[in-house]
Amino acid sequence: MVVAGRRSDAPRTNPDGTREFSRLRDYVGRGVLTTATYEARALGVHSGMPAMKAARLAPDAILLPVNFDLYRAYSRLFKDAVRSISSSIEDVGIDEVYADVSLTNGDAEAIARRLKSAVFEATNLTCSVGIAPNKLLAKLCSDMQKPDGITILKLVDCVIEMALVEFAAMDRHTSI
Repeated sequence: MVVAGRRSDAPRTNPDGTREFSRLRDYVGRGVLTTATYEARALGVHSGMPAMKAARLAPDAILLPVNFDLYRAYSRLFKDAVRSISSSIEDVGIDEVYADVSLTNGDAEAIARRLKSAVFEATNLTCSVGIAPNKLLAKLCSDMQKPDGITILKLVDCVIEMALVEFAAMDRHTSI
């Protein structure tokens, strides 16, 4: 399933109550995909891709229309849920925030579970959480366990990894 269509691409209800969906192969226009399911992504389709290119990769994908009002409503719910755990958040997109949880009570695993629980209670949607010493590493961590995971990288893990890399580099330079 992909989202890129217009209102005319909305599912149609047949007289018998079943629904009929538009397919990506029928899309005509210059639009880009807003999002794609993991199944569509496995076929090479991704957000921001021209819809006509995506139609060549996944012609049978279901096409749904964009609904920005609904996205904004869920975005507010999501961000309020995160804000209920950490009042210090940096808004970086409609479905992404950085939350400073350094002063939040609990260990990283407990905080991540609270974040996921708050988001699910507010939106009925799952999310991935990455906890790390900085925003870059946290973003990388959150991408590692999509669509519904937790990845935690502690500072000590970073220091150990850096020491191992440095040790290996020193070993290469001192070997005969």
